Amino acid sequence: MSLLSAFVSFDPVSNDHGFQPGKIHRAVLLLSERKAAILFAMAAPKSSPPVDGGKVAWIAGLALWTRNFMWPGVLKGLGIMLPTIQDQLGAATWTMGWISSLITVVAGISGVFAGFLGRRFGMGFSIMICGALISLSAIATSYATSVVQLACFCILLAGTGFGVSGVLAKEAVGRTFQTNYATATGWAQTGYNIGLFSFAPLVQLFLDTYGWRGAMLLMGGILLHFSACGALMMTANIGTRNDYQQLKGGNDAAASEEARSGLASCCGEFVKKASSNLDLGLLKDLRYWSIALMICNTKFASGMIVIYFVSVAESNGLTVGEAASIVTIGGILSLVTKLIQGLLVDRGWIPAWCLMAIAIVFSTVSYCATPWLTSYWPLVTTMCLILIGDGIISSLNDVLMKQLLGVELLAGAYGWIGIKIGLLAFSLGFFPGWLYDTTGSYTIALAVIGGIQFLPIIPLLLLRYFRYI
Repeated sequence: MSLLSAFVSFDPVSNDHGFQPGKIHRAVLLLSERKAAILFAMAAPKSSPPVDGGKVAWIAGLALWTRNFMWPGVLKGLGIMLPTIQDQLGAATWTMGWISSLITVVAGISGVFAGFLGRRFGMGFSIMICGALISLSAIATSYATSVVQLACFCILLAGTGFGVSGVLAKEAVGRTFQTNYATATGWAQTGYNIGLFSFAPLVQLFLDTYGWRGAMLLMGGILLHFSACGALMMTANIGTRNDYQQLKGGNDAAASEEARSGLASCCGEFVKKASSNLDLGLLKDLRYWSIALMICNTKFASGMIVIYFVSVAESNGLTVGEAASIVTIGGILSLVTKLIQGLLVDRGWIPAWCLMAIAIVFSTVSYCATPWLTSYWPLVTTMCLILIGDGIISSLNDVLMKQLLGVELLAGAYGWIGIKIGLLAFSLGFFPGWLYDTTGSYTIALAVIGGIQFLPIIPLLLLRYFRYI
């Protein structure tokens, strides 16, 4: 600054210092340009690529992993304790199965409101309350004296907690991971596999040692750890789209008079707020319906094979132990595949849509071939291909949804798709068993499931053709 001031204060007309006036002006201009360039470079915002894996991102991933870990624990725990609860409460087998199905339905319905709750109260606080509800459902169930009480505690508390928290945790991962989103979703999906492996022997140990009521109390303590994930998210301050509609103030008399003009105006305002808070605009978006078809079909198919595979293997001549070992091998390979697919997609070695198309084709062929196989190792091969494909598809569904709809619509999309998944499982879950009872074979049933699994290839290829993915 002092050098520039000296140049500026110098009188070029006097020429007392032996300098040429033209040279002085050029020096002033050159120094001013350099100074302006330096100041502009300092003031310009520095752009940097999004960084994944920081504290906030890892906390979001931990919350989703924990939720996926505990979801099969609750359902598996109810299944293991089913005979004991039947004896002590006098419940029928179909009643307990109905309770498990309704937990899924309520989880899907409550997920619709997750986006609004997350914007209104914050993701962390909402997940913390959901963890408390899930834990309370297990603790309250231990004091149940009738099937009705048990159903209310499990369906209302656990269903709501899992539904809202599942949507918010997925949205949090979508917001905090950019370049490594496929890896993050794959890692979080492994919680489901680990939950299946670990909860079965743990619940059986609790049941043998403390009875079903004591086992439920201990389960409640374990499930309460999910609230800690919500508390960590509160400290991390993961942001959401805070655009829920608030009531207008009373300063504008004209607006207040218009609001009171009639029932039609009130209904219109209600519809407008509901559409914004619940993302009803998604229901008019063909991209949403495309990804919804893909997710609903693949989840329904994978759920049916998990339920009926042991029965299929027995009808093909295998023992229960051999069927269980096949499922275990396939589950381990599925866990590994969920981790590997993220590396393949995030490093750009293969596009997400292409890997998903390959998984759909191989799993469809395996569904159709399974009822024709009667020996151990061929059934191991088909079941492993099915579960590996399911591991890839379940992770890449989240990746494709973010590509199609963007991060701001993730909560609404997951919520509305959750309703469809719950209703589909509740209304058609009996269908493969009914076909077996009618025909005496699983051939037609698995062919139908294979067709359901193959249908998502159509919207997937159309989305690729029109360059949406």
